[in-house]
Amino acid sequence: MGRKVVYQLLQRMDKGGYSSILLDNAITDKTASDGDKAFITTLFYGVLERRLTLDHVIGKLASSNPAPGVRTLLQMGLYELMYLGGAKPHATVSQTVELAPQRAKGFVNAVLRNFLRAKEDLLDGAPLSVQYSCPEWLIQKWRTEYGEEYGEQSLMQILSTSLLPALAFQRGGYLQDESSYQACLLLAPQSGETVLDLCAAPGGKSFTMAKLMNNTGRIIACDINRKKLDFVAKRAKQLELSIIETTENDAKVYNPQLPQADRVLCDVPCSGLGVIRRKPEIKYKPQSEFAGLPQIQLEILSTGSRYVKAGGALMYSTCTLSRAENDEVIERFLSTAKDFELIQKRTTIPTENGGDGFFAGLMRRV
Repeated sequence: MGRKVVYQLLQRMDKGGYSSILLDNAITDKTASDGDKAFITTLFYGVLERRLTLDHVIGKLASSNPAPGVRTLLQMGLYELMYLGGAKPHATVSQTVELAPQRAKGFVNAVLRNFLRAKEDLLDGAPLSVQYSCPEWLIQKWRTEYGEEYGEQSLMQILSTSLLPALAFQRGGYLQDESSYQACLLLAPQSGETVLDLCAAPGGKSFTMAKLMNNTGRIIACDINRKKLDFVAKRAKQLELSIIETTENDAKVYNPQLPQADRVLCDVPCSGLGVIRRKPEIKYKPQSEFAGLPQIQLEILSTGSRYVKAGGALMYSTCTLSRAENDEVIERFLSTAKDFELIQKRTTIPTENGGDGFFAGLMRRV
């Protein structure tokens, strides 16, 4: 059952989709045992995480280029053989072959058995992009932007531990990543203040700020998606956080109906390169897909600044590790917004606190 479910999930991922949503939908079946669910999760995320590595090995072993569905089966079988030490090799081969179409059974069997017979390390001499299953552009980007600050070894550790689950902390009935929680502490909302959360969904930061404010004051949680806001409102009610109200709003466009606030949070849409270990499909997106983000982020930050009271605080945050989306957006903003000063910038990489890669910049209106 488990391998068939994973095979179906991976095929759906190839057509587009979010790994976490697809997996959640697949393992809600009450008839599936905890063991099945654990196996499905491990194999599904494992193949997603290691696809470049697995394709390299397939290229070494296969006599011809496999069709997409057959390649997926080979990736599954090889992942089990290479990374799941408790697997029984011959059982893995036979059960993977069973899933193959009749015309490809012999081919799948031959490739997997070639792997079992291989004497040499098939990854010897492979580039880092293959060893860590990470596109070359992303490795070079992190080397250039963060190598001097964090060191090569630290950056490679980010890649090699990307399958570890993110350490989320339950704080009063909801889950929030540690890095995200620390950003709320940096913004430090106080009891009785008015706070705008301009890109609030799914609501974790609004919930945390309400607790930091002792549920006293006013938090306006904004988002462009009404359905997501309905979820935020429902969770706020369940958590008995009465100071949170929701407003449908486009963060890029100034809204005169929103009040001036003591603190404004712009947790902007981003490339998500800081959460790759939880969403490995992100790293396979083309670099060009992220090119337009900095301009959108700057527009949100510039608009958000217009709601800040004199002496108030403005925070810009992302869950990515990209200078273009982080430091450079703040630098561009401050080059024209002369009534704001930078208080602190903080880049967090996953090896620091077990949380997501995250960026937060705190500014004050002077």
